[in-house]
Amino acid sequence: MSAAAAWPRLIAITDASLLPIETMLDRLTKLAAAARPGSVALLLREHALGARERLRLGHALRTVARAHGQALWVADRLDLALLLEADAVHLGEGSVTATDARKLLGPHRRISRAWHAVPLDGGDAATELQAVDALLVSPVLAPRKGRPALGLEPLGMLGEQLRARNLACQMYALGGISGENAASCLQAGAAGVAAIGAALSPDAELLLGALRISR
Repeated sequence: MSAAAAWPRLIAITDASLLPIETMLDRLTKLAAAARPGSVALLLREHALGARERLRLGHALRTVARAHGQALWVADRLDLALLLEADAVHLGEGSVTATDARKLLGPHRRISRAWHAVPLDGGDAATELQAVDALLVSPVLAPRKGRPALGLEPLGMLGEQLRARNLACQMYALGGISGENAASCLQAGAAGVAAIGAALSPDAELLLGALRISR
């Protein structure tokens, strides 16, 4: 199964504010090489970088992903996703709707969406849930951006609600993920986890082991 066809168990999110870019690339290269092919997505975020710098980093990430049979995802920037031939686009809170993104991206590129609400109600939730392929639910196990942690039980409830609305949509847990708690997110019903610090750690093999995706 190709990286594009497989659903990753781990979404590793870049953050150049934590590490120099070269160090980050080195650690993500080791992560991608240590993980089973098709089990990791490298998610290019980096909103603080200019478009040219982000595109350059995206090319480097694409090289890493393709070399090790992993996927490349891009956050928010649909133009960069198309230029990089990314496998998926992740839409944040301030992004366009998944319906509008689909018009530009076409039917074959996956779309994920940031999600913070329990239950799955309000606004255009019904329409949006039918248009996305995955939700990145946060924060699950640690506060993030001023939001309290949801916890594992609400995560499980959210998964049940999601399956009732869009059986094909995948759910990922983000926020406070580590090698010690990643497996509990899977047990609660998540298809996988998204992580920044744990994925960029020099001992990320602990996380891969917990997710059972080591080569």
